[in-house]
Amino acid sequence: MPTPQRTLLSLFLASTLLTGCLPSSCNRVEPRAITAADSTSRALASSLPVDTLSVVFVRTYDREDFQSPRTLLFDDAGYLLVADVRAHAVHRIDPAGEIAGTTVLEGAIPYLAGTQADTTWIFSPAQQRVHRLVGMRPGDSTVMDGGAEDERALSWIIRTDSGFVSKVLDDAGGNRIAFHDPSGAVVHRIELPGPSWRYAGLLRQDGGGTVSLSGFLPFIYRVSPAGLDSTRLVGFDSPMLARTLQFERGTTEQPPLLSGSAAFAGEWLFVLNMRPGWLHVDVFDTEGDLAYVLTQPDPAFNKEYYPTDLAVRQVGEQAFELAVIITEPAPGLERYTWTMPTR
Repeated sequence: MPTPQRTLLSLFLASTLLTGCLPSSCNRVEPRAITAADSTSRALASSLPVDTLSVVFVRTYDREDFQSPRTLLFDDAGYLLVADVRAHAVHRIDPAGEIAGTTVLEGAIPYLAGTQADTTWIFSPAQQRVHRLVGMRPGDSTVMDGGAEDERALSWIIRTDSGFVSKVLDDAGGNRIAFHDPSGAVVHRIELPGPSWRYAGLLRQDGGGTVSLSGFLPFIYRVSPAGLDSTRLVGFDSPMLARTLQFERGTTEQPPLLSGSAAFAGEWLFVLNMRPGWLHVDVFDTEGDLAYVLTQPDPAFNKEYYPTDLAVRQVGEQAFELAVIITEPAPGLERYTWTMPTR
């Protein structure tokens, strides 16, 4: 399989801006062939009804410290935490969508790494540190060993019960997942074989361990010291699957970004399916099979619409709250509720 001649960083940034090609620019003749597995997924996706989310709020923010939001989490009180990489800020958003507090971490380029009670962990790939906020006040920070050797590398970190798990995709130092103790020291390391693009994506906790997301393939990878156990998301469909196959065959220069994020809630995995124009969320069961398809009320194509992260929490036996960060056409936040129908 050919390896693209550009760096992984430029590939990932280009994909997060363009998602392969937008529907408005796909009117030219494009290859339509997809794999047999993707054909099975497409058939399953087309057989399911689409459920509509209920709007809690849809907000944009005209503030200098709300410029480029990238990561999102619910805290234990039901507030939303938003990390803005351009403003180096972390915001706490109340259930009505108002900004209840802001902390600026100069030079951090912050990404959310976890939250529990009144404590939030913030990963700074620029500093290779995890900063701790207590009640939105800066606390101590931890230097993370085993970081990237190349400033163009991609890094993700998530907090776990035993410390941290990190993922580094680094052309210079190799691709790996590392397990860290609470002091940041590496206690175990897994090398990731094959091209970096297959592993690009956030890290999540699902209650039973750490999961590595893949933005460019319909897979998730469950992580343990023994290695990675892959699960195909059966039922994941995208108009970009044909371009994924073309990339794997070496006939196009970069893979399209299929999913920007995913989040676990209860026994379900909610996947942000990148459909430029409107919100599309797929819900998978514990086996990785598609069970529900969700969208916003009255979806209408808007080529400027671009979501970057998804957070979900379960608030009842069949009730969930979802939140999505939007970067285009303006930085903002959307919050929804959904009650799982009985089928």
